[in-house]
Amino acid sequence: MISSTSSRFATFLLLSVALLVAIPLAVLSFYNHPSPADDYCFANTAMQYGFWQAQQFYYDGWSGRFFHNFIVHSSPLTIGWYGGYKIYPLVLLALLIASVYALASQWLYGFDTRTKVTFAAGLFIGFAAMLAGLAEFLYWYAGMACYSLSCVLFLFLLATLLAHGRQGFRLQAKYIVTEALLITGIIGSSETSMVMVMSLLGLLALGELIQQRRLSATMLVLLIVSAVGCYYLITAPGNAVRMGSNANSSNISLTLTSSLRYAVGYVTRQLFATPLLPMSLLYLPIAYRLTAQPLPAYLRIHPLLALLHGGATVLVLISLHFYGVGIAPVPRLVNIINLVFWLSWGYNLTLWVARLRPRFQPALWQPYAKPALVGIAVWVTLTVWFGPVVHMVYEDLWNGRPQAYDRAMQQRYEQLTTSGDSQAVLAPLPVYPASMFLEDVKDNPEHLWNRCWADYYHKKTIVLKANTEREGLTQ
Repeated sequence: MISSTSSRFATFLLLSVALLVAIPLAVLSFYNHPSPADDYCFANTAMQYGFWQAQQFYYDGWSGRFFHNFIVHSSPLTIGWYGGYKIYPLVLLALLIASVYALASQWLYGFDTRTKVTFAAGLFIGFAAMLAGLAEFLYWYAGMACYSLSCVLFLFLLATLLAHGRQGFRLQAKYIVTEALLITGIIGSSETSMVMVMSLLGLLALGELIQQRRLSATMLVLLIVSAVGCYYLITAPGNAVRMGSNANSSNISLTLTSSLRYAVGYVTRQLFATPLLPMSLLYLPIAYRLTAQPLPAYLRIHPLLALLHGGATVLVLISLHFYGVGIAPVPRLVNIINLVFWLSWGYNLTLWVARLRPRFQPALWQPYAKPALVGIAVWVTLTVWFGPVVHMVYEDLWNGRPQAYDRAMQQRYEQLTTSGDSQAVLAPLPVYPASMFLEDVKDNPEHLWNRCWADYYHKKTIVLKANTEREGLTQ
């Protein structure tokens, strides 16, 4: 369907844009620091009560997210390792790249390496360049433990399930143990992640029932594992405490109306403000090759059923925050919704190509391939550059905000570790780099972030001087 020259151009385009996205994200990691938002509070709890007792404290008193609790209470702050906050974003970024390539390798099993790399680069761009909350995904440890890591684990789970599926989902210990661990980690990260993985398992189980009239032993094992994980997440005593603290939670009518309105705007933005459509055009020749007979079981699902499943999953993910706290999903939740939307879109697009394949006439498209690729290149570059991540990151780096932020934080550490145990009065940060900064301590010494900082540094109180003149401050 596409010449080798055009194929190489597509690979070059997507790899170039992927590097345009990845390199500055890696550079920013060297200026990262623990955030006053939650990071110090989790560290204090682990240091005061012990690693295991701290997790039990949160499970009983605030959150049933058992895997998240495990990660946050083992943060670098618990051993005073500030350098760990410059390393973990690099590790997370490397894991994200590895996971998209693992998925590409299994989804395009039997394809050449260049095609797999091209597909992986496209998926990485579509996710990383469109992150609704970059700081929350990559540079905030508590957010990484709750949401970001589950996205990476989900991609690895998809790759493992595809590899296992080629073996007929037989009872093979290496696959089942890996899948069970990944499922448990994803479910234990957050309620949003739980819905994401249960939706996937539900689709796989439904496909088996439709095509085989029974569930395989492997699927039964995975469903049991997921059910146990869901039970411990949902029934945690801390969840009732957290939900009960918000008067706007559990409003069903508000959830339904608000979710539908939000979904309309969300889908519109995905179609016209992201590289989704040009990426889809680049994927069509790959999907055409992928859907050559014989089709694997997961590509024999009826497209309308898959479309209904994908739409329902995205809508449920959107509704979770409306149901929980009565407001639209915050950026760290939108990051997960974006991943599910893009994966579902690609899957549905493949199913429709399989269904309509006899009507394709590749020879008729060949003369238009080169001019189309030029247009797609411009389209992808513009949507990525003016998206929520790339322009912001390069602007911060160009203006030196991360470097100034890093110097100011080092000065704060020196002040906090060399002064006595009395009140510490901190000067406001000179800049708030939007690409990596989440929240600062407040001018109210009783605020939770201030109290956690004060406890960590053995101060009576910590106060932030009032100053509204700061560069780079974003809402």
